[in-house]
This record gives sequence, structure tokens and C-alpha cells, in this order.
Amino acid sequence: MARGESLVRQWNLLKALQVHRFGIGTEELCRRLGCTKRTVQRDLRVLQNAGFPVCYEARDFGKRFWKLSPHFVERQELMLSVTEMLSLFLSRQLLAPLSGTQFGDGLATALEKIKALLPARALNYFDELDENLLVKTVAHHDYTGQDREIRVINQAMADGRVLKIRYRSASRGKVIEARFHPYGLVFFGMNLYCIGHLEEYDEVRTLKVARFLAVELTGDTFRRPPTFSLAAHTHGAFGVFGPGRFQTIKVRFTGWAAINVREHTWHPSQKIIQDTKRGLVATFELSDTTEFKRWLLGYGRHAVVLSPRKLVREIREELKAALAEYCS
Repeated sequence: MARGESLVRQWNLLKALQVHRFGIGTEELCRRLGCTKRTVQRDLRVLQNAGFPVCYEARDFGKRFWKLSPHFVERQELMLSVTEMLSLFLSRQLLAPLSGTQFGDGLATALEKIKALLPARALNYFDELDENLLVKTVAHHDYTGQDREIRVINQAMADGRVLKIRYRSASRGKVIEARFHPYGLVFFGMNLYCIGHLEEYDEVRTLKVARFLAVELTGDTFRRPPTFSLAAHTHGAFGVFGPGRFQTIKVRFTGWAAINVREHTWHPSQKIIQDTKRGLVATFELSDTTEFKRWLLGYGRHAVVLSPRKLVREIREELKAALAEYCS
């Protein structure tokens, strides 16, 4: 069984225990989670060993009713400081695109509960916080209308169920129907992506959730490869798009682009190998250049690829095509 599947199931188990403050029976947990009694009992032991305050009461002739310790939320260590509450508030702004979905709901309700415990003066502070510190982000998709699709994708990942999808393909310029094995979700650049195996191509693909038109659970199952890792899969990408053969890319930055590269680490592999008043030269170790090329083009004449030659030609042809459009 994939590690991700058990984590999702145990997370749902904790949520069920949290809702039933006076306890819930093992059989009911099995029904809610859709798994065997043996699996539920193993998950309960795992959570207890990990330090979660899971306990039970024996009622109805020894039947066990599981719950979270009633003193858990009363522990002094869980009191939030002003800075922690501020961090929560800012996190809500950063995750604004996911509000209205199951990912955003938990953070929003948690903040509302915190506000309910605060005096009026503190509430006024929160009301005025937007005027003191604004988290401004780039354009993003509103996922409120896709909460159902996101829930189905999460269910498919938890159960290892194959999805039948209708997807608006940007590369093919049309709507396609396909079977998809979702391995995981990645939130990048204020957008949500799903990475998984697309049967039509028999390979792992990255699909933008905003382009899902319909998702449907099938009766077929799949096994996520035990060696697959979201972090490893996207390690060589400048963003989220697929792995390939690693290559060293050398770029010269001048003007405002050089300042920008000095101030930010755009990729973990970024290295500045030469830095002068006129500019700098940086290298990147990437396995995919799709998003990297878009980023470079945004710097215009202030970013010049030095190697490899193939990427130099690709950037040159793109700039020529852009110039032709302006001259037409």
C-alpha cells in the first residue's frame, strides 16, 4: 500500500474522532473509511504511537468507542500567540484561490474560531490588518466551483481508484476524454495541479486542475508506484512540469534582471558563478525547460542563454517570431 494512501486515511480517521467527541465505534469507523477492522485498528495504533491523544472507552459490554482526549485542546502549549494568529491570517490570504474547497475550509473555520475567542479590541485589529499588511498575489484561478472535482480526485488518490476525466488540453486545443491515475496534487504559482499516470500516453503527466471539466470514479483500481515521489518528480522542473534528462543551463543576466536574480533563489540548483557591476552569470540544473523559457522571456534582452546551444536556438526562434508579429 502506498504511503500516501495510509496518510490520507489516517487524516480522515482523526477528523472522524474529532467530530465524535463522545466516541465512535470501530465498526462505524470501518464504514466511514471504507476499510477493514484490522486496518482501522492498525491505524489507531499508529496514531497513538505517533503521539496523538487517541483513547477509548469501553461501553456496551466491552465495545470500544474511540475518541480524542478531552484535555487535548486545553493544553497550555496549544495557546496561540499574536504572531501565530497573524501567520494564520496571512496563510489564509496566500491560500485564497483554494477557499470554497476542502483545502481552504479548514483554515477559514480555524481562524473564525480563534476570532470568536478574542476580545473586541483584538477583533478590530484583525479587521484593520488588511490596511497594514496586504498579501498581493499574481492572477489565479477560483476553485470554488471545482470543489466537487477536487474531492473526487482526493477520494481517488485515497482509494487508488482510476478516474475517467474530461480535460481541456491546452497543447491539443480540444477537450479530451481519458483514464487517469492521480498520484498527488501540487499547489504552485497560485494554481493547483494533479500529477498522475495518463493511460492514453502510458506516462506520468501534469494536469492543471482548472482545466478539468468532469471527473468520475471508476470501479477499476491502480497502485501508485512505491518509488514515486511528488518532490522527486518535480525536482528538476522550474515549476511542476515533467522530468527529463538533466542539463546544465548557463544564463547571463544584466540590468534589473541581474538584481532580481541576486535577490531571489528561483530554483534550488541556481548558482551564481560570475558577478560583476555589469551583470552576472548563473547556472541551473534542470530536466525540463518549459516554464524556464517563459520565465527567461519575461526578462527580454536582460537575460541571454549562453548554453546549451539547443536552448539558445529555441529562445532565439521565439524572439524572432515575437518580433515578426510586431512588424506585421
